[in-house]
Amino acid sequence: MPFFFPFLEVTTYFGQKVFLSTDSLILRQFYISNLSKLTVFYTQNVYVIFIFMVGVFLVCSRGTVPLSKYARFNIIQAILINIIYSCIGSIYTYLPIVLRESYIGIVLANFFYLGFILIVFYSALLIFYYKYPTIPVISEAAKLQVQN
Repeated sequence: MPFFFPFLEVTTYFGQKVFLSTDSLILRQFYISNLSKLTVFYTQNVYVIFIFMVGVFLVCSRGTVPLSKYARFNIIQAILINIIYSCIGSIYTYLPIVLRESYIGIVLANFFYLGFILIVFYSALLIFYYKYPTIPVISEAAKLQVQN
């Protein structure tokens, strides 16, 4: 569940490019009927979601809510992934239109989107087996926040 907000973030920045640049009618229809509604909701309420995520981050890093270290670690890791993809998405939107709309821009969007999906599946699989997902740099930062 904590990966829902990073999923919204990555879909907002890269989903349209990934799903609408494909030749598959099924993927296009899936994006238009399901994911585009989520991205519209996210962009209309971006400040509310940001404040909510800061609150969740503070609660999990301080340990004020009685959650296990394992749950707090995974929640903080998802929030850190959200922050990283927010930065990547912002940089991507400031690329020149010529670059974003070229083959290189589509490849970059697919790389970032599918990379995120792989991170989520990797994390979900390890969470299912009650193991700590290890993502370079992000996991170390999450451990530091949980230990404090």
